[in-house]
Amino acid sequence: MLTAVSQLSLSIAATENPVISESLTLSVYLDGFVLVTHELETNQTYPAVNVTLIGENHENLLFLDQQNLPLNYIVTDEQATVYSLGAGKIKAAYLTQELTTKTGKYWTLTAQVYTNITVILPANVTIISLNNVPEQIESTDAQILLVMPPGTIDITYIADHNLTEQASNTEPPWLLIASLSILSITACLAVFWILKRKETAEKKKKELEKPPEVDLDKLLEREKDLRQEELQVVNFLAEKNGTAFEAEIYEKLQLPRTTTWRLLKRLEKMEILDIKKSRQQNTVSIRKKYLRMSKKP
Repeated sequence: MLTAVSQLSLSIAATENPVISESLTLSVYLDGFVLVTHELETNQTYPAVNVTLIGENHENLLFLDQQNLPLNYIVTDEQATVYSLGAGKIKAAYLTQELTTKTGKYWTLTAQVYTNITVILPANVTIISLNNVPEQIESTDAQILLVMPPGTIDITYIADHNLTEQASNTEPPWLLIASLSILSITACLAVFWILKRKETAEKKKKELEKPPEVDLDKLLEREKDLRQEELQVVNFLAEKNGTAFEAEIYEKLQLPRTTTWRLLKRLEKMEILDIKKSRQQNTVSIRKKYLRMSKKP
């Protein structure tokens, strides 16, 4: 009788946890961004699952079920409540800049995790120090893969700066497919509607002042270390009188979507661009300090 009661208690305790198994991966990019990929196998009968998020700011946060369909969620502090009823698996992905710091040529990845974690470093990096002994080390396509135990992770390394090649080789396919499937149709329709509306408004309204011009000489004199992709963005915005939609820049650069997004965020952090968010489409503009306002005719 005692054995039966004990087995029943263990069975009830096992069903109280909706998460059956999970895996956590940090994919580090050369520009300091980290893609956090969290996969969980869950009990389908539970209406919701709590997922711990790493860091405070989470860009492009996305939760998918086993059919790559988006799941609703609410974020409170560093935890997301995902409404997962009927979902046997949950895939979570987001980008963050808070896990990496740079001092001179040295990068340091720091994170606090509660489960085993896989860390994928960029191609052609040299590890300088580790705070703990990895459970596994592999090298694939010049990338280093480390399986670290739970606890504090502290990895210092030296990296190259070949952003375009690394982004094209490490773009997460399921995240890209899911993002495009959800946003591509909406974004195209939104861009068409906004451009059409803007064209109609410009025909009705006679501008007394010419559009501003980008002072490229001033910008390039201050920002002498811009990369090729950054120069492409600046020159394209100069052709568009300082302002363009994010979708136009994505089409112009022909880079992966998340790579374009990180590039724009980096230029925003350098105080070269302003990014205004809206429900339909993001607008990217050269900051006013690099604009020349034309006088009225």
